[in-house]
Amino acid sequence: MINEFITSSPTETYNKANNFSTSLSAGDIVALCGDLGCGKTLFAQGIAAGLGIKDIVNSPTFKLIGEYDSIPPLYHFDFYRLSSPSEALALGLEYYYQAGGIVVVEWADLFPQIIPAGAIWVKIEIRGEYERNISVGIKEFETFSD
Repeated sequence: MINEFITSSPTETYNKANNFSTSLSAGDIVALCGDLGCGKTLFAQGIAAGLGIKDIVNSPTFKLIGEYDSIPPLYHFDFYRLSSPSEALALGLEYYYQAGGIVVVEWADLFPQIIPAGAIWVKIEIRGEYERNISVGIKEFETFSD
């Protein structure tokens, strides 16, 4: 099943993600996808805030992995600068999948073959300057294809 909603501002997108975080538990994997500038990092920040993380949560594009202390811990990945699934796996991605935290992956659609079945896919689409259509579901990525 896919849930869809529309947000009309960055604050509303952040708050939706914050509320979404209450449905997450240890071992969950959140696969974020959407165009550049759609709000993937903002969504990750909302999840982090919902988990009680006070640290600044930036896109891990340049450091590739962000680890944040919370219960459960948050592991934040970004596939944007990676050129192959093997690069992501070399970062220890499979370890993090089993580490008992919540894993959030930005640009997950670049390498959907290494996102486990049962992951929660979040597709964010730009509808206007601040308006976003957000689809959330536990399905294979192809369900979200255009």
